Amino acid sequence: MKKRLLALLLAVCLLVPAFSLPAAAASANINMEIQTARMLGILSTEMSQNLDAPVTRAEFAQMMVAASVYRDSLGEQSAVGTLFPDVTSETPSAEYIRIAVQQGWISGYTDGTFRPNDPVTLEVACTSALKMLGYKTSELSGPFPTAQLSKATELGLRDQITSGQGAQLTRAECAVLMYNTLTATTSGGQTYGSSLGLTITEGEVDASGALRQNLDGPYIAAAGEVLPFAPATIYRNGQISTSSELNQYDVYYYSESLNAVWIYTNRAAGRITAVSPSASAPTAVTIAGLSYKIGSSSVAYRISALSGGGVGQVVTLLLGMDDEVVGIVTEEEVDQTYYGVVESTNRTLTVQDGADVLQVVKVLCTDGTVRAFQVDKNLNYPEGWLLSIHASEEGEKVQPLNGRSVGGLFDSNAMTLGEYKLANDVKILDTGTEGGGVVIRPDRLNGVNLSTGDVRYYELNEKGEISHLILDDVTGDIWTYGCLVGISNRSDSTGLGSIQPDAVLMKIVSGLATGSLLDDIWKGLTGNTGKLISLILGTIADNTDGLVGSIIGSVASGAQYTYMVDGMPTTASADIKYPVLAGGIAVRTESNGNVRAMAQLQPILIDGLGAAYATSGDKRYELSDNMQVYLWHMGVYYKTTLASINAEDYYLTGWYDNFGCTAGGQVRILMALKKN
Repeated sequence: MKKRLLALLLAVCLLVPAFSLPAAAASANINMEIQTARMLGILSTEMSQNLDAPVTRAEFAQMMVAASVYRDSLGEQSAVGTLFPDVTSETPSAEYIRIAVQQGWISGYTDGTFRPNDPVTLEVACTSALKMLGYKTSELSGPFPTAQLSKATELGLRDQITSGQGAQLTRAECAVLMYNTLTATTSGGQTYGSSLGLTITEGEVDASGALRQNLDGPYIAAAGEVLPFAPATIYRNGQISTSSELNQYDVYYYSESLNAVWIYTNRAAGRITAVSPSASAPTAVTIAGLSYKIGSSSVAYRISALSGGGVGQVVTLLLGMDDEVVGIVTEEEVDQTYYGVVESTNRTLTVQDGADVLQVVKVLCTDGTVRAFQVDKNLNYPEGWLLSIHASEEGEKVQPLNGRSVGGLFDSNAMTLGEYKLANDVKILDTGTEGGGVVIRPDRLNGVNLSTGDVRYYELNEKGEISHLILDDVTGDIWTYGCLVGISNRSDSTGLGSIQPDAVLMKIVSGLATGSLLDDIWKGLTGNTGKLISLILGTIADNTDGLVGSIIGSVASGAQYTYMVDGMPTTASADIKYPVLAGGIAVRTESNGNVRAMAQLQPILIDGLGAAYATSGDKRYELSDNMQVYLWHMGVYYKTTLASINAEDYYLTGWYDNFGCTAGGQVRILMALKKN
């Protein structure tokens, strides 16, 4: 859940272009503080339009109330007539001013006026913040405003505010001041923000939690429903989207202050197999082997024993943020179909109604979730098979999928594949024929021409749009990538016995140090083995997966391989040999751990490095989202980060996949060698 909330916070950060930050708010920290102030309503939408404008006394009263426990009681106070000659009950900000004055945070002038449109100075704002924290003027040491400004500095209220005494504060600076107030210590020794239900950790507001608290929702869309406003930013299942369309049973949340909406279309359908902790008061429900937290009292009642629901009931759960169950569909309205690839099957003995065999198949569905379904004990469901599972009021029906292919240019901007339109919430799964797979974002395939051989299956929704797309190892992302460190138990009859990964890599490093071309070194190494090239050419015909040049079987002696994955050593045995020499390799394994395929990655000498790409001469290579970065020293790989290396102080070798995946060719391993 914490990761999902963090994703929400990062999503909010994307909203920054919706308004301009003043020069004083240029730092990342101030930006985050302003965003948090917006989430909490301290900065209204109108104030956010011009953060450089001086904040008025009326606006500052509004900001203080929004940063207090009184923010939830607005509108509950009865009208009290005229507060000040220049603030009447008809004044839009009157309610905020009334609360701020009643609490003693701010006062009127000696002439009886409030002057709501006058600007607020640093000393006035700090004095008001101190009063919110419970500090009395009589307890401060020194005259006004020296005592107030000194105490404000001590408490951190002036952190990242550059304005001095007498200066008029901008809206941005007052937002930072209110943020600092939330994290400051009260006169009673407590953190002020905690009194508002906020979580303060190491002097910072848990902004993701604050966002969650201030979202409107969840709401469940009815047929034909539209959003209550036109949002500037739309997130659909956690991804940026251009469509605000709502379909029946979609779950949505929105924030008018952030001008954003979050739409979720995920559902879980099938027969309930368990509820916990009790049948009469469930807080979690299990469907298809997965447990979901119940986030609605009405849902809890509908699947409880008190309403006749529970285990055995066929339902569709409507999932909102953090995959919480916020709605439920039952009886004839239940209609949900999953599509996916078989990961494993298991037959076990059951004695519930006498001794019998129970078969359960685990399916990786197109939404990335592995679900378990009971199937006919007499049928076989091999790993890698494609299945559909249809949940209706009668239960769950599992069926094999016949291949259904489509090809064409994939355009994630126009959301099209060839002549077909892609659904806004299209689910894409890249798979291997041995089972397993990974969920793919549409932008990962942008600009890729898919052949009919790249697509194992596609499904259309009622609008004729592709709603589910299952690929056949198009991206290369289903492979495990690592750095080869050892090969043992090899027979010299293959011609590979003289090659050691360290020696090969040392020769590459030597070539880098002397300025030799990496391609020439690599060709020289592979050519020196003599039998290696002929072995590759002689066994390509035995490629069972259709990956040109990627799976090469040798004589039946086999080998054991040791390689680093994410900084950890991994050992795998294979009954056949694979011509991997050194550096980056790609591995695919079956569910039992046996190696199904292994391929050598191609090395490139990197002379330029960006955040998402690397250059080698005049060629540009995309960096994988999960690229591993290593510092290599004396034959040892030390895992590090992209930010810790550069192309000026290190020799950089990239290892990219070039074994035939249509959307492959990404740098999977980056190896750095310090030049000195």
